[in-house]
Amino acid sequence: MKVTVGIPAYNEGKSIGLTLGSILYQITEFDEVIVVSSGSTDNTEEEVMSFIKANPELDIKLIVEKKTNGKASAINIINEMAKGDIIVQTDADCVVCTDAIENLAKHFDNAKVGAVSGYPLPVIGKENVFYDWTKMSYRKMHEIRLKENEAGTFWHLSGYLLAWRKGALPELPFIKGAVDAWMGKLIIENNYSIEYEPDANVMVTAPKNIKDFITQKARVRAGYYLLPKDGMPRTVKRELLFLPKEFMCTPFWRWHKFIISGLVYGYTWYKGKKMAQQNKSLEEIWKVPMSTK
Repeated sequence: MKVTVGIPAYNEGKSIGLTLGSILYQITEFDEVIVVSSGSTDNTEEEVMSFIKANPELDIKLIVEKKTNGKASAINIINEMAKGDIIVQTDADCVVCTDAIENLAKHFDNAKVGAVSGYPLPVIGKENVFYDWTKMSYRKMHEIRLKENEAGTFWHLSGYLLAWRKGALPELPFIKGAVDAWMGKLIIENNYSIEYEPDANVMVTAPKNIKDFITQKARVRAGYYLLPKDGMPRTVKRELLFLPKEFMCTPFWRWHKFIISGLVYGYTWYKGKKMAQQNKSLEEIWKVPMSTK
């Protein structure tokens, strides 16, 4: 099967070289890469062009949107232009781990599978105030995905690394956040199943300060609140249920950091809800947490 790797990018000049490099040995000359730079004002496009020149044997395309139209617009462009039978999407500030693309692609031997989600792994120092919370959060999502996948109810894709079958994903509407959740919802409605692949790993740099933590989490929660009421994949109530147990699993000398993280995290839900209720613009919601680059 021919594979198209799609990478939406907005001001990712510092990181997109690493992202492209991480997929370099996972694709062949028969595959393709499509980078969509949406309104970038840094050196993102120069970095991509430099990579293209250094790897002439690969089919790498750079598409430039003059305005920042959001991730949904970039996904639509990738979906329309892709020549591959399978489209793999990752973000331009991630590092795709060895064999991840192959581990995603193998699921599509089953004609009923419309999409597959990878397993993101956080990169964060132990000294960071959010270390325990971040590790716990990613692990809990992994456990939930495993259970839902076994039960056949999994649908909330991870936007850090996912793949879908050409034709399974309809055109996305204008979305201000939670694009991956919308994608899963539409693919399910298109009568395909969605699976989880825990061996398709991608490294994700976590926010290094409180401001960026709030920026990153609040924009995603705003997207959740903008979903149809019956399609919200994560809620405050659902996540509060497992907090006492996780708190007790945290070393007591780091309890204060876990508590601080929890309070800040709770605020991100509040802020996300307010942005959704006030129908904030894409630019106001989707701000960039610079310490993740």
